[in-house]
Amino acid sequence: MKTNSDQNVDVSKRDFIKMMGGLATVGVVSTWIPTQKAEAWFFPIQERLNSFPSDISLFKQLYENWSGESHYENAWTAVPRNQEQILRIINWAVDNGYKVRPKGMSHNWSPLMLDDHDQITKVLLVDMPSYINKISIDSNGVATAEAGIQMQALMTAMENKGRGFVATPAPGDLTLGGVLAIDGHGTSVPAIGETKLQGQTYGSVSNLVISITAAVYDPQYNKYVAKTFYRNEPEISAFLVNLGRAFVLSAQLQTAPNQFLRCQSFLDIHQQELFARNKDSGRTFSKLLDQSGRVEAIWYPFTDYPWVKVWSVTPKRPLTSKMTYQPFNYWFSDNLIKPLTDLIQKIIVNNSRYLTPTFGKLQFDITKLGLQGSALSDVTTILTGGLASTQIHDIWGPSKNLLLYVKPTTLRVTANGYAVITSRANVQNVIADFCEIYSSKLTQYQNLNKFPMNGPVEIRVTGLDNAQDSIVPNAQTAALSAIKPCPDHPEWDCAVWFDILTLPCTPFAADFYTEIEGWMCSRYQGDSLIRPEWSKGWGYTSTKAWDNTSYFEQEIPRVHAKGQPESLTIQAATNVLKKYDPKALFTSPLLDRLLK
Repeated sequence: MKTNSDQNVDVSKRDFIKMMGGLATVGVVSTWIPTQKAEAWFFPIQERLNSFPSDISLFKQLYENWSGESHYENAWTAVPRNQEQILRIINWAVDNGYKVRPKGMSHNWSPLMLDDHDQITKVLLVDMPSYINKISIDSNGVATAEAGIQMQALMTAMENKGRGFVATPAPGDLTLGGVLAIDGHGTSVPAIGETKLQGQTYGSVSNLVISITAAVYDPQYNKYVAKTFYRNEPEISAFLVNLGRAFVLSAQLQTAPNQFLRCQSFLDIHQQELFARNKDSGRTFSKLLDQSGRVEAIWYPFTDYPWVKVWSVTPKRPLTSKMTYQPFNYWFSDNLIKPLTDLIQKIIVNNSRYLTPTFGKLQFDITKLGLQGSALSDVTTILTGGLASTQIHDIWGPSKNLLLYVKPTTLRVTANGYAVITSRANVQNVIADFCEIYSSKLTQYQNLNKFPMNGPVEIRVTGLDNAQDSIVPNAQTAALSAIKPCPDHPEWDCAVWFDILTLPCTPFAADFYTEIEGWMCSRYQGDSLIRPEWSKGWGYTSTKAWDNTSYFEQEIPRVHAKGQPESLTIQAATNVLKKYDPKALFTSPLLDRLLK
């Protein structure tokens, strides 16, 4: 006789098989296609939406988010060629009762854009990457870019002008509009002795904004028009990180002189050393931060040696570093080999959850072999001046090529996400506490023959979204940023970002996430403050993410109001966004719960 837990597992298996596109049959995970125009249904004018502009492309297609957990069948999608057409689409939607959602690359977990369970609301997606992607960079290094431009294209244009960012999200296929919506970030704080250059920020990409142009309602003309908000205007606070509750058309960004970076990968630092409570006891995370300012730890489950990446500003190529002329250098993490997909099939489809530790070790082994290259890689690096080598554990090049390292072909996982605001001196303690509880929970579940986490823990550290980093005098702070500073704690100068990854539909994952979230919210008080990472999973119940009413109604308003002026609270930002969208076009069920 099956228990409720067994029945839940069976449901998860069915969902997983459906989601992964026949994994059990073909043995591989299907490549994700963000814009499935080959499968789109085009309609003659007489079958299109009533009175929709005939000169704007319109079709139906499947919407699917990054992890494949959110589907929306046959979503009406418009493809405007310029901003004028976007405004016409929006004003058509006003008259025809449609919500309007800007669609980027859908590299997101939280259902900020739409709810696939809502079959009543009429939703029109607006494809941004296809044409709304123009960019120009002036002699002062100010980049003016449309919201649909992808980060790789933006950073390439900047590189050609000798400009760059300190840190960015790792995928190159994110749109600028999407990155600004959720305060997309990388990993960076100043190393000891490092001086911030003009135009740089150690916070999120949103903190680089000089101005934002968005579609807003104009009561004088009774229609939506384009309006530009400047960084020194109070109302821009609500738009800098807007969660998709605004329709951003373009933005101006400050940039800095491009830097050359070296990225070294280490697999020989034991987790007890890296995450030790005493920050001075060996090669700790905090000590690496002091040395380079840019560190990421990827810790596969049931392994002892995390993959540690350390970036350092290095104007000239070190003798042992391989030169890199393009981004996405970690080929092994972007291509799923058959042994890996076979294990995925056994763990999820065949219910062989006991293989999860083996899966973690296999991920580590693949990483180790991929980084090493051939047996003579290090010698070849030196002999050829970095031009001909298969090793990628020590690479060097312009910033773009080191900051972008995740392709759409990487393994699709779900993830939770939080930013813990604290002081630089307390970073090691914050990390040590988390790693202790995480390890304890893994063991606790393992003893019950439960393996909810089969992906890695990822840890990064950034600065905060300090408005003082802006080149604009009297710049405003992003009200909805997860890393806005806490005026009542000026000593809190950085944020530790935590993500725990697992395959979608893994049994007992929601339980694990719920317990970890509860512990984190309880622990990170007094010497720190925890806020959710908008694009990831949070607000957990034992059923799913974004489901905890008290987290929505109490926790989120509290952590965004603590020590803040009234103008930087959730409610203040909501009021501004509603003011400029009184027709509630740019919203979704999740946003309606968040921004009441």
